[in-house]
Amino acid sequence: MLNSVKVVFSTIFRRFNSIGRPQKPLLLSMNYDEYWRVRGFTDSLHLRYQIMTEAIEPNSTVLDMGCGDGLFLEYLAKIKGISGYGVDVSQEAVNLARARGIEAEAADIQGWDIEREYDYIVLSEVLEHLAYPEDVIAKARKRFRKAILISVPNIGYYRHRLRLLFGRFPIQWGWHPAEHLRYWTVMDFIAWVSEFGLSVAAIRASTGTPVLCRCLPNLFGKQVVFVLRAGPTGGQDR
Repeated sequence: MLNSVKVVFSTIFRRFNSIGRPQKPLLLSMNYDEYWRVRGFTDSLHLRYQIMTEAIEPNSTVLDMGCGDGLFLEYLAKIKGISGYGVDVSQEAVNLARARGIEAEAADIQGWDIEREYDYIVLSEVLEHLAYPEDVIAKARKRFRKAILISVPNIGYYRHRLRLLFGRFPIQWGWHPAEHLRYWTVMDFIAWVSEFGLSVAAIRASTGTPVLCRCLPNLFGKQVVFVLRAGPTGGQDR
């Protein structure tokens, strides 16, 4: 217990010291083909994908909207025996996904029609990049059978709140300031998806302050995974 407390306070102290620091872009502009040319294949699975994997039943069908290089679908096929399909705005990303053996196509998901039903629809770190995420959620709402799995950054994370307190805007981007167009706290996201007739079946922070992010994701979760199902939301506004 004592070690856990030390880890929490050590993490908070280090992050507090970096709150006022500026951040320089790694790209000249937010071009997703250039982003994937620079980044290339990824070989490590983020915790958010491991959390989502727990919610997916074996031998299911999965649509990954914003699939990137296809790592998650490749992993699901190996671990869960799923049948997957990917869509991404970047042709470079789609080429990487196809090199992994993933069936994928290049398209802007805001204007792309979901032509069939899937057991699960995945939107991992995608919605915040869109000008009209409502259009995507409305389409996904009609085309899933079991769950929609979403991860988004949490603008309510304590570090972002402190930056505002000290007169600086929160930094959620990693490559260029134009990455993110929309922002949600955990509470705002729950209210937002309820407008589409979706309920939050589970919430789990995939990054943030150790220990504390599990019980208070709205304050200490930096990136949060939501498992959405059809029906009204209730009792999840932490």
